[in-house]
Parts: sequence; C-alpha cells; structure tokens
Amino acid sequence: MSSPPPPAVTADPEPTHGVWSRAFQLAIPHGIVVGIQLPTEPGPIPHEVSQRLHPKERAAGLELSGARQIQWTGGRLALQLALKRLRSRRQPFLSQPSGAVQAPQGLFASVSHKRDLAVGLVGQETAGSLGVDVETVIPERNHLAPRILTPGELQRWQALPEDRRWPVLLTHFSIKESIYKALHPMVDRYVGFHEAELDLGPNGSAQVTLHLTQGEGPFEVQARYLWLDQHLLTTARIRKVQPPPSR
Repeated sequence: MSSPPPPAVTADPEPTHGVWSRAFQLAIPHGIVVGIQLPTEPGPIPHEVSQRLHPKERAAGLELSGARQIQWTGGRLALQLALKRLRSRRQPFLSQPSGAVQAPQGLFASVSHKRDLAVGLVGQETAGSLGVDVETVIPERNHLAPRILTPGELQRWQALPEDRRWPVLLTHFSIKESIYKALHPMVDRYVGFHEAELDLGPNGSAQVTLHLTQGEGPFEVQARYLWLDQHLLTTARIRKVQPPPSR
C-alpha cells in the first residue's frame, strides 16, 4: 500500500447551490460524473425538478415513493447532466431488473447515492463497463475490516497508524463497490469483497487484482478515488481482455 489516502481533502470543484442543484461535475478518465444535492427530509418532488427528467424517467419515478423516489430523481438528474456534458441529446436512463442503470445504446452508466447526495457516471460503451460509489466520511466503522479486506490487505491495514485506518478502509470498501457494479453486467452474480485486492497509490490511483471465484475473465480493471469534503467518490472501469488473434 504505497500511499494511503488522507482523512479528507476538499476536492469539490463547485459549491453546492441548494437541494436539487449540481454539487459538482467532473471529467475523469472513466467518463463524466455529476453530483446532485438531495433534500434530507421526505417530500414531493417539485414540478420544476421532475420536468428536468426524460418523460420515461418521470413516469418511472412516479411509481416510487419516499426516499427511494428522491434518490431515483437525484440519480437521473445527475445522469442527464453528465449526458449533456457528453453533448448527446436527452435520452432515458431506466432500470434493469437487477436495479442497475439501463443506459441508452452506446453508453454505460452507474449511480450511487447517500442521504444528501446522488451521483451519476456516464461514459462511452467502447471504453468499458462502469461503476460509481459515493460514501460519507463519518461515522467510522473499523470493525468491518475483516469482512472487507483480504488477508493481505488486512495485514497492511493493521500496520497503519490509527488515524489512517478508517480512510483507507473506507476507500477499499467504496472501490470494491464500484468494481462490483462494473463487473455485474459481465458476470451476472454477486462478487464478494475478497474477490478483489487493492493497492492504493498516489493521486487517487489504485491497482486492482481480481480473484474471481468462478474464474471469469480475464478483465482489465481501472479504479480511482477522490475525496469531496464530507464524501468519498470512487469509480471503476472494466474491460474484458481479448485474446490475441490466432495465426
């Protein structure tokens, strides 16, 4: 583990301008990622907010209620803004039976949300399958380390100073969540935390080694992490390695 992440570094490029507004927008190697500030109290979706969605997204959102409706709306607002940044016309992002995002043809997309923030990531399908995750920095939950970390990761983690352990553990957890989302379209099964091993590097980089129990692949995996004030944002992009052409 060459360079564990700091506890929290403000890297948010834009201030938040109230609920249902853009909290940040970033062009990253894996695509365009946008965050939307969510209301923390339940309530109806304002008309002017729902009108920012594609009509098919609005219809799907009306079938939901409470926090789930708020999260759906925030996630789709984020995806629409990311799509606009790619200079593509507005298209619907619906849901697959698994709950994953059904992206328009030619695109991959992923969403994540916490109580106060929804995040959407959109990229070109040719670049690979995408996953995004957002986590709150607090509270600390170091007791989860054996569940999240492989034996090798756990040994390196236990050697860290006490004040570095939680940010490192949270980064491992979040990157593995992003990896699972990106892998799911390719393996169509639950992937456990111990099926990926990470080595966190500088500047938001991470080396990933997969140990898939059912032998799928091989896959090329890229993962990134970024601290955003009170949140941690991670992304993953996965492509299947194509065998060399036979002679």
